[in-house]
Amino acid sequence: MVASVTKLCVFFGIFLTVFLCLMTANFDYHTPLQNYWKYRNTVQKTVPNNTSSRFYFPTKKTPSQHIAFLKVHKTGSTTAQGIFLRYGLKRNLTFVVANNKSWFPNIISLEESVIPGYNIVPPPKGKRYEILCFHVVYNRSAFEGIMPNDTKYIGIVREPFLQLKSTIRYFNYGGQNKHAQFLRNFLQNSTSTGRKENNNPATSFLNNRMAFEFNFPRHLFDSFTSHEVKQYLEILDKEFDLVIINEYMDESVVLLRRILNWNVQDVLFVNLNVNQGSSDLNKVGLKEIRLYRQYAALDYELYHFFLKRLWKQINSYGHDILEEISYYKLLRKNLENFCNSKETAILIVEESNWSSSFLVTHEDCDFMRQGEFWYLNEIMEQQYLKKIVN
Repeated sequence: MVASVTKLCVFFGIFLTVFLCLMTANFDYHTPLQNYWKYRNTVQKTVPNNTSSRFYFPTKKTPSQHIAFLKVHKTGSTTAQGIFLRYGLKRNLTFVVANNKSWFPNIISLEESVIPGYNIVPPPKGKRYEILCFHVVYNRSAFEGIMPNDTKYIGIVREPFLQLKSTIRYFNYGGQNKHAQFLRNFLQNSTSTGRKENNNPATSFLNNRMAFEFNFPRHLFDSFTSHEVKQYLEILDKEFDLVIINEYMDESVVLLRRILNWNVQDVLFVNLNVNQGSSDLNKVGLKEIRLYRQYAALDYELYHFFLKRLWKQINSYGHDILEEISYYKLLRKNLENFCNSKETAILIVEESNWSSSFLVTHEDCDFMRQGEFWYLNEIMEQQYLKKIVN
């Protein structure tokens, strides 16, 4: 008799639990991204936070939410771009997207800047652009024509010879295992592809491409003049709040966080589009580097100018930012290890001098690993209720 009553109680308990779950379940449709944020916010509430009264640098200023990021080819720009894409999607900010059905939908233009009514989709009714981070050529007046007055301007560059080798591998110039020979021919032969392309940097990915996307005056590609180059760099110095240096990505991102007044959690990333394919470019040496320094003088001037400025900006914050950089590097290492392992479900980030405690889930890792087309699809669905065809 007792056993029968026990079984009945257990059965009733199970029935009641299932019934209550069904009654309280939310059957509303959500996109995958909406489901992610809903889950993310629920889990975050489980992290204890006893630090509401503590000061974290910076907290008194309003976070900047208007960003123009110059995404320069083969500079690690996809990794940096992901920071802005995630930040904007989470806050439903309006992105500038390409209006070019005959080309890659993630590229606004390879040769021109933004042109309203031609190469960008108008913002949704009642809204304005807030983030620009897809491939396009820089032009200050064109950018200012579509972006708010308080926009922060961010760029990115990479050591020029490394950028060149990445370009050759990506486009497979010369064919597999013939990259080094292609590079030698490109640099040494006056009648080779390099010299022909030198007449039209707009159609070349090898002729000072970084300088071209930063919109250096075209005549400087044919006739390098130190005085004019210096003048244009001084203009860029005034126009850009930060130019990220690929070789110092962590340092750059910590500085980015402070300039934008964002949280540490906002600027976490995992490396994307790291080229691990085979190539014979390790066979090239100092001779090719010296030749390329002469050929890509504009790119080298651009790179070294902003490399020096990066450290000048960092040093202006004093010792505290150096401590934050060390903290951020360790945090990023822990993040990479966590994302590459399934041993633990949650990474709890302890409170620090620069952040309150927060957590990272494997769903966060997946979100950070998404490709550019995935983000673009989410943007199009969120802003225009339609997706692109990849």
